[in-house]
Amino acid sequence: MIIQRRTSKQRTIIRQYLHGRTDHPTAEKLYSEIKEEYPKMSLGTIYRNLVYLKDIGEIQAINVGDGTTHFDPNPVPHIHYYCTKCNEVSDVHIETYNEIVKELSKNVQGTIGSCSINLTGICKNCLNKN
Repeated sequence: MIIQRRTSKQRTIIRQYLHGRTDHPTAEKLYSEIKEEYPKMSLGTIYRNLVYLKDIGEIQAINVGDGTTHFDPNPVPHIHYYCTKCNEVSDVHIETYNEIVKELSKNVQGTIGSCSINLTGICKNCLNKN
């Protein structure tokens, strides 16, 4: 059960820092960015608000296997790609995402409530460095 909370100044600031981003920052990365302008905001406040925004469906929490939760401001289901060399997370948009989920559902004895697809490898930038 999600408790409805009033909009706080801190949550508004976090939304502003997330707006329009295509990267997938961690709570720690957001904290390091926000604390320069708002030094009184704590890492705990940022993390709690990120979890709340995830719980109400405004953002996604992504676990790509690096032991850290990344937050994606785009709540629409899509695929994520994680570079195991530079640790960057990027979006992979394909028009057939819904068809892939439908195909997967044929092999599940039950229903699919959500689907998270994460790809790992070495990104183009890291490959070009070698």
